[in-house]
Parts: sequence; C-alpha cells; structure tokens
Amino acid sequence: MIRRRLSVIAAAAILAAAGCGAGRSAGSPLDGPAGESDEIEILVRNDNFSQVTVYTARGASYRRLGIVPGKGEATFSTEWYLPDIQLRVKFLAGPDFLTERLPVSPGELLELIVPSRQ
Repeated sequence: MIRRRLSVIAAAAILAAAGCGAGRSAGSPLDGPAGESDEIEILVRNDNFSQVTVYTARGASYRRLGIVPGKGEATFSTEWYLPDIQLRVKFLAGPDFLTERLPVSPGELLELIVPSRQ
C-alpha cells in the first residue's frame, strides 16, 4: 500500500492512495483512453462532528460526490481519467477546505480523513 500525506488549505487531512485494479470499457472519446478503467473510489472518514459534503475540484469547477455524516464514513465511486485529483470538503456549519493535488491513476482507491478539528 502506498501512502501519501497531503496538506490542505485551512485544515489538516490525509489522502492516501492504494492501487486496486478494475476494468470497464470507455463509452466516449472524452472519457479517456479506450480499454482502461477510468473509475476511482474515494473512502471518506469524517472524524468531525459536523456533516461534510465532498466534491472533486478542478480549477473553478466542482463535482459533488456526496455527503458524509459527522463521525461517519462513506465510499464514493467516480469516473476520473485526469492525472491528478484535488478534493473540496465543505462543512455543514463552518469553513471548507481543499486538499493538495494528488497524482491518481484509474482504478485506485483514495482515503480522505477529515480531522476532528477545523
């Protein structure tokens, strides 16, 4: 398992990556190279009491993955074929933060740990 520590803007969180192979066919030329899986999984463990909404971030564009309750966890799957990823975590009550960019490959499992303190 490969672990990478990331710093975030306005908070501390850890995003770790570990490869896990998966395969499916590409549906559109815009989805990336044909024959390769372009899906990744993101496991979010929320150690905070506040509910969070997790988004993928690319420039000024955000794509909602889902909601994780306080002191809970959830796993999200999303198509991703870009060479790196950045996540945005928005607290129900409080500020949001961005993780650092992390190199990612299709088929990987990412783990995001939202700290108990903002």
